Amino acid sequence: MASTAEPVLEARGLVKHYPLTRGIVLRKQIGAVKAVDGVDFSLGRGETLGIVGESGCGKSTVAKLLCHLERPTAGEIRFRGEDITGASGRRLKEVRRNIQMVFQDPYTSLNPRMTVGDIVGEPYEIHPEAAPKGERRRRVQELLEVVGLNPEFLNRYPHQFSGGQRQRIGIARALALRPEVIVADEPVSALDVS
Repeated sequence: MASTAEPVLEARGLVKHYPLTRGIVLRKQIGAVKAVDGVDFSLGRGETLGIVGESGCGKSTVAKLLCHLERPTAGEIRFRGEDITGASGRRLKEVRRNIQMVFQDPYTSLNPRMTVGDIVGEPYEIHPEAAPKGERRRRVQELLEVVGLNPEFLNRYPHQFSGGQRQRIGIARALALRPEVIVADEPVSALDVS
C-alpha cells in the first residue's frame, strides 16, 4: 500500500557532471564526465531505498550530493518538502544534522589523530544542543555498545581496530544525532562477521 505522507527526502532530476578541461594557463572545457544524469526518487519516513549499479555508475556521487558534500550540476534535493539544493550557513547545518552519512571507506573517513570517543562525540561539538556536555561520554559509550563495540574503547585510535570495527565507529558517529535520514555508501562492505 502506497503511503500518502509527504516524503522525507526526494531527488528530482539530479545531475552531476565533472568538467574535462585542457590546458594549464588557459583552461578550456572539452567535455564532461556524467557521473549522475537525471536521478529521481522519493523516500518516505521509515522506508529503505537501495541504489544498485556497477562500480563507477554514480552511487557514491548521489550519496555525496544528498549530504551536500558535492553540489549538483542540475536538479533539486528536497527534505521534508523544502528545496535544500542551495542550502548554506545555518540552514545547511540543520539539514546535515538530519541527514548523516556512513562512508564507504571507514579508514579514510576517520581522523587517525582522534580517539574513538572524540570521533563519535564530534557531532555533539558541532550540534551542542543534541547532548549536554555532562552526558556526552555516556551517550558515546551507548552508541559504541549499539554498534557492537566495547564501550570502554573510547580512548583507542582508529588504527587499533579492524576494518569492520572502523565501519562500526562510522555508523555510531552517523547515529549520534538521531538523524531522520542515514545515507549509507556501501556500509557493510567493510564489516566483519564477528
